[in-house]
Amino acid sequence: MNKKRIAVAILIVLLSITLLQIDRESLIYSLRKIPVWLIILLGILQIITQLLLNLQWYCISRLAKSPLTFKKMLYINCQGAVVDGIALGVKFGGEVTRALQISRIGKLPSDQSAAIVAMQKMFSLSALFIILVFVVGYLVGQVPFLQAGFLQFIIYCILSLFLAVFVGIFSMPDTILRLLQKRTPQRLWDCKVHCFMLTLLEQVKGVRKNKLALIMLFLLSLFIWLLYPVKMYILATYFYPSIHVIYIGAITFAAYMVAMLPIFPGGLGGFEGAMSGLLVSVGYAISDAATMTIIFRFITFWFVMLMSMLFIALCKARNNSKKKIRRIT
Repeated sequence: MNKKRIAVAILIVLLSITLLQIDRESLIYSLRKIPVWLIILLGILQIITQLLLNLQWYCISRLAKSPLTFKKMLYINCQGAVVDGIALGVKFGGEVTRALQISRIGKLPSDQSAAIVAMQKMFSLSALFIILVFVVGYLVGQVPFLQAGFLQFIIYCILSLFLAVFVGIFSMPDTILRLLQKRTPQRLWDCKVHCFMLTLLEQVKGVRKNKLALIMLFLLSLFIWLLYPVKMYILATYFYPSIHVIYIGAITFAAYMVAMLPIFPGGLGGFEGAMSGLLVSVGYAISDAATMTIIFRFITFWFVMLMSMLFIALCKARNNSKKKIRRIT
């Protein structure tokens, strides 16, 4: 077991070190080659992605009998994005913020708001893990270090475990609910988890009654995730017009998979190291690989945080102006 951990640690370190091997002049040259229109296009696609993601949050909250409007949910998601950008070392910091704000703004019990966040995560991650099953299978024959048997076994075990949990919650909520109701929590934290799971399962039961909504929310999650490799493909084709769309998509999802490992604080460094390392491993120039990684990461992470800060500032400015008008009148 120790040998396996050491092998995985070495692999991750090697991927992360790739960025340290970049020639600065080559990197600057590659960055200057990117036209402004391409950055604008990627930015527009990312805004569309965020709006679709907010639509998913809004639909889930409506199914959970929440009074939140689309705009209020967008405001809450922007706050979560800002927290994710600032608190890089905190896992799920944005999700905690969303849960607290859904409870405060929507005037909902804390366990119900937490259940809304958990439901969104289940839809999103179940779609991602299904995609990753095919991604890993494809990359096994393309990337040398993924041909290690123990590494494939670990990856597939993790993916299968999470998929089994999601499928179990959505397919057997009544059975799990009955089992939990028979159990008596002994400690305070156990009681909170117990109440949260009961609320979550009740929410899932409500969603299951609307089969169409259940299918549409899952398909929306798939579509949102597939927009990420589309953006990466548009960026990569500017450097390599003949690049294979399936391979660049597999690299994108593999980088997200590495970033989800609990080894990295907030995924920082893991995503960048994995994506640039995978691109270099198949023959791409280090400077070009780093450029694509940096721009993609900026558009999908830092740009989202900046736009979120702008939206929050505009909302607060508008609310302040309304308060001043009310005072005057």
